[in-house]
Amino acid sequence: MRRLRIVSAALWTVVILVLCWTPQDWLPVNEAADSLTQNLHLDKFVHAGMFTVFAMLWLRAMPAGKRRYLWVLLAGTALAAITEIVQNVPIINREDEFADAMADFAGVLFGFPLFHWIEQKLREWRAV
Repeated sequence: MRRLRIVSAALWTVVILVLCWTPQDWLPVNEAADSLTQNLHLDKFVHAGMFTVFAMLWLRAMPAGKRRYLWVLLAGTALAAITEIVQNVPIINREDEFADAMADFAGVLFGFPLFHWIEQKLREWRAV
């Protein structure tokens, strides 16, 4: 079961990399500054959501203990920074945004209490 959890978390990490590093020319969404998506900052919710799932999957995959939170926090922060930095590569042609990295970080932090809540509900469900 643990192996399946690790594979799921690793695959989700790859999904994040693919989504963040897809060249702008391949995207169906207009990321221009004057687009509706940018004006409403909807992309920040997408970033936070991706990293919330990232945190929950990795917390579930790692052995129990308080250190796993630190590792997930560090890995999530590093992934957020790396995904934004690599967007500057000319072939990707995307704009890195500090606000995206902050949304990613917020998603990781939001994943912690959500993970606890889901774990509690799973325990209650198993007890029935």
